Amino acid sequence: MDRTKTGALIAAARKEQNMTQKELAAALHVSDRAVSKWERGAGFPDISLLEPLADTLGLGVLDLLRGERGTVPEPEPTIRQALAFLARQAKERTRRKWSQVLGGTCALLMAGFVLFAILDRAGVFLQEISLEVPATVYSAEGVSAGETTVAIDGSVKILGDRSFEGQFAIHEVETTCREGVHANIRWDAMWTDAQDILFYRPGDNLSLGVERMLYITESMESFGLRLEDGTIIATDEAYVPLLMSGYYYSIRPIFSNQF
Repeated sequence: MDRTKTGALIAAARKEQNMTQKELAAALHVSDRAVSKWERGAGFPDISLLEPLADTLGLGVLDLLRGERGTVPEPEPTIRQALAFLARQAKERTRRKWSQVLGGTCALLMAGFVLFAILDRAGVFLQEISLEVPATVYSAEGVSAGETTVAIDGSVKILGDRSFEGQFAIHEVETTCREGVHANIRWDAMWTDAQDILFYRPGDNLSLGVERMLYITESMESFGLRLEDGTIIATDEAYVPLLMSGYYYSIRPIFSNQF
């Protein structure tokens, strides 16, 4: 097959039919750019288009394949049957190819989900944190009232909201250090630098209390915290005016205060 000869034949036959490239393209449900490529010899019609193209231009299928009008009548039915068979084969190969691609993609996605679940359950996406952070105790009026230590022992999610789960025990201020109680801290994008810290016993649905305000860096080595009675625990006095500024969450949840 000579693409240049076939392109010239298509162009000549189209003009004989008084058709524009756009009209021929519309008849074959292709773009006029495709017709232009055929006529320039830059491309060849898809095998499934040879039969309708030949009918539209008043040519034989063999004429298109040879690139010239034949002088000997061609066995048209046989050729058309062969083309139809080849077109079906091509479609079937394409269908099988896409089925294999989609099947492989689904298998990879499922394997990825399973692997992620296994790794997540194994704690791969958790960062363990264990700190003893010195801090200053301030009264509700902002007056320094002594020193304390905060034990932080738990894990932070590497992915997602980077929430902390574990112990947040304030020594020398709460004598029980909320024994048997876990803390949960979520870095909430709605409130710049401010977080809720919720305390709860594992297995309980109700939290056991909420510290009204908490400012804490993601390293958890610098923070300021106001307790329920107004007492402030801070690693830097710069947190004190922030915690005394009267900031409250616009929606104040109701929690059980039993410890």
